[in-house]
Amino acid sequence: MKASTYTKCLLASAIVCSITSQAQTNSSIEEIIITSHPLAQNGSAQSVTVLAGDELAEKLQGSIGATVGREAGVQFASYGTGVGRPVIRGLGTTRLKTTQDSIDTLDVSVTSGDHPVAVEPFIADQIEILRGPSSLLFGAGAIGGVVNVETGRIARTVADEDFSGRAELRGADNGDAYTGAIRLDGKFSDALHWHLDGFIRDADEFEVPDFGESPGVIADGEQVSTTRGIVENSQSESQGGAFGLSWVQDEGFVGFSVSVIESEFGLFGEPAIIPFIDLEQVRYDIEAQINNPFSGIESINFRLGVNDYEHAELALNVEDDPSSGFGTGTLFTNDAYEARLLANHESIAGFDGAIGLQVSDRDFSAVGEEAFIQQTDAETFGIFWVGERDFSAFALELGVRLEQVDYDSSVANLGDVNDLQDVDRDFTSGSYSAGLIFPVSDSLTLSGVIDFSSRAPSIEELLSYGPHIATRSYEVGDITLEEEDSFNLTISANYQTGPFNITASIYRTEFDGFIYEVNTGLNAGASPLTTGADAGFADLPVFEFQQEDATLTGLDITADVALGQLADGNLNLSFLFDTVDAEIDNTPAIGNRNVPRIPASRFGIGLDWSNDLWTASVDYLNVDDQDETALFERPTDSYNDLSVFVNRKVELQGNDLTLFFHGRNLTDDDQRHHTSIIKDFGPAPGRALEIGARYQF
Repeated sequence: MKASTYTKCLLASAIVCSITSQAQTNSSIEEIIITSHPLAQNGSAQSVTVLAGDELAEKLQGSIGATVGREAGVQFASYGTGVGRPVIRGLGTTRLKTTQDSIDTLDVSVTSGDHPVAVEPFIADQIEILRGPSSLLFGAGAIGGVVNVETGRIARTVADEDFSGRAELRGADNGDAYTGAIRLDGKFSDALHWHLDGFIRDADEFEVPDFGESPGVIADGEQVSTTRGIVENSQSESQGGAFGLSWVQDEGFVGFSVSVIESEFGLFGEPAIIPFIDLEQVRYDIEAQINNPFSGIESINFRLGVNDYEHAELALNVEDDPSSGFGTGTLFTNDAYEARLLANHESIAGFDGAIGLQVSDRDFSAVGEEAFIQQTDAETFGIFWVGERDFSAFALELGVRLEQVDYDSSVANLGDVNDLQDVDRDFTSGSYSAGLIFPVSDSLTLSGVIDFSSRAPSIEELLSYGPHIATRSYEVGDITLEEEDSFNLTISANYQTGPFNITASIYRTEFDGFIYEVNTGLNAGASPLTTGADAGFADLPVFEFQQEDATLTGLDITADVALGQLADGNLNLSFLFDTVDAEIDNTPAIGNRNVPRIPASRFGIGLDWSNDLWTASVDYLNVDDQDETALFERPTDSYNDLSVFVNRKVELQGNDLTLFFHGRNLTDDDQRHHTSIIKDFGPAPGRALEIGARYQF
């Protein structure tokens, strides 16, 4: 951890101590409701955040990662305005689950940084963030946490109104971007409910303060863009919609939904070709629940998600005749399903809890010039139990999960893609967790979680072999990788009294056999790992998946202070600080001890004012530089992010019409997310001024 990070950490602690010392009055701790955890209604030892209502509407952006990326401990790996996978406490890709209605998004976003998460934030009822290990409920791929999008497409309770909905339209000057979304919910009777939603989003190439390339890239003579002030080929377009139908009774409900997403977006940073992705996903969801089916069981819930996903990576060589059209470089397909059966049981030995089964199957293939993973069938089966018991002075949470993962694929023999050998690997893993919630007083609650998780290597980590132009890499997996084990300890404190609400979490995760991707420093034409590489990809740097012991430590702090009344409105102050340090325990043969693409430390402060009609806020975020880099990884400069948000509610025919303005990156800083593999060729957008209207009825 750098000296500047220590300074900010001390400042964060001083602010929290100062706020705490001023607190005089008492209030109850606010209850957090999170639908993706069966025990959440009674509180949780795990750190959770729920974004809903006006707060979610203010934070909405074009990707799920950007939408949640300003929460404490949460950043994202960006690739333009339409692609952004969340990163929680330094862990992303295969260690973080993105789910839709508690079922995996079933896309290929973990395969590469240029692949989007196939869920639309603009249709969300709420977004739930579980920080830290969530393997017990969601599988071994959730060591880092979970971001769950609740769509409400399948009604679970009888609606109060016969018809309701919302519609939104917004536009921004940067890239001439616009978004339109509509949602309608109704019922044919008290039992039969229906749902419709749709959205469209379009943006031209987005503007940046300078060139798309970072100063380090330009200094090294690797600049490929020719136009200052925009990121070339960063345009994006997306549209989709869904229909749902549900039968709801006091005894339970059953429903289904079908949804479609279609997207096209450019992949920037290539001099000789104009690449872009053409994506389509059709998804079917079924959910059913029976309440109080028999003695001892409060409810049984079944969920199933079935996915038909494909995206084509297309490219036009700039030296070719443009009239010849685009050719398909690689076609990715992912036919998958995931099913969960969850039974909430009444007290057993004093523990209220839930037992569940989870089954998934993924048939993945990548065919074409960049087929860096052979066709693979992955099957997963898991059984789990979580429970909690209240004692007189504290609450205890326990959980256990057993999981089996089977892979059936092939791998290139000695790097020769024309000589494939069958691969069949099986992994059996276990995860265990114990949590403690200790109310010290009416104002202060301490909690702690000890968690052991075991994760099977992913398809990408085991079987990658080949070029990936979009990420400027030649990726090489390791078929001999073993399970990745992790031991996590998190201690949290929440102090809420009167106008003050302060939360701090400190955590440490020790990995046995941490799997990570490292730049070997050699290109595909020279590396012994890529003897079968096509000559056309000889200049790509080789990235190899390796396995070493590693340790992550970090701190998240948030504070909210109600400053009182001002001009008939409520004035509030907010504060954020997060930092994470990640190191390999012993210096590996290739590289240094720094784990690649770990997010930089951040410090933020905000001021907001609101009354019944107006809301206004100003937020400042400072992101530190990141120079604790892995070998051959360029450092990332610090930047500031100043944003302003104003909205005005107007009554229209008895309903709420909200007009809003949002100014982002008002200092027009060059913002590069160190978590992104393409950060040196594509920064975040520069200054953007956005206006919009939202109508709720």
